[in-house]
Amino acid sequence: MMKIDDYAYISGLKDVHPVEKVSFALIFLFFTILSKNISVACFTFTVMSILVLFKAKIPFIAYMKLLFVPFIFLMTSLVAILFSIAPIYQEGLEVLWMVKIGSWQIYISSNSIQQSYELAATIVASVSCLYFLVLSTPLNQLMWILKKVKLPTVFVELIGITYRFIFVLLEKMNEIYIAQSSRLGYQNYRSWFSSVAQLIVSLFIKSMHAAKELQIAIDSRGGDEHLYDVDLSLGYNRGHFVIIIISFVTLFMIYVMTKS
Repeated sequence: MMKIDDYAYISGLKDVHPVEKVSFALIFLFFTILSKNISVACFTFTVMSILVLFKAKIPFIAYMKLLFVPFIFLMTSLVAILFSIAPIYQEGLEVLWMVKIGSWQIYISSNSIQQSYELAATIVASVSCLYFLVLSTPLNQLMWILKKVKLPTVFVELIGITYRFIFVLLEKMNEIYIAQSSRLGYQNYRSWFSSVAQLIVSLFIKSMHAAKELQIAIDSRGGDEHLYDVDLSLGYNRGHFVIIIISFVTLFMIYVMTKS
């Protein structure tokens, strides 16, 4: 998790204008979500993965680890969609697999399988779009985009502070965990629960101290200065906008050809 921010600043796409990256990612993201088409989702995932691995130059293992996190939550969601419960006497069900428990039946239908495929493909493709954006766009560029779309300054700065605090707290948590492990804090279940409780309390205290220090820093400068005043010197590339248009047309053609 802590490497995500580092990858964004060393990415091979960090010097591409953020408007181009955001436009490219959002076109794929919205098209994938709105169409709910497996072919569109597969094309989106392929394009985004190629760009992340070969253009942004993110290590393959790191990218797989990042994809594995939402994949776990996806599997738990698919179980609820894949399996259905109905009374035994209910008729008209397209049952592919079934097990009876008392007066109820747990079954899998062809419709639930189709829905699971579509949901899995859509989620994985959407996540790849977000990873492409996060792994190739530093925070200052994202803040610049948010300000250009006229979001309230307070809202933009809260996003920036929250984003920074995530990595600060993760680093503090890792330090506390290493210190506890070096003193055998996780050798059995009893010590494990005690160490986790102490870690949570310590993390809360450290987060409060960090927030207080940030507030003192803001107040010392008068409290009216913006934290994220960003001025980008990056230029636009017409070739990238041509690629964006071609991508949109390609997505539309794939959707039309596979709709039936």
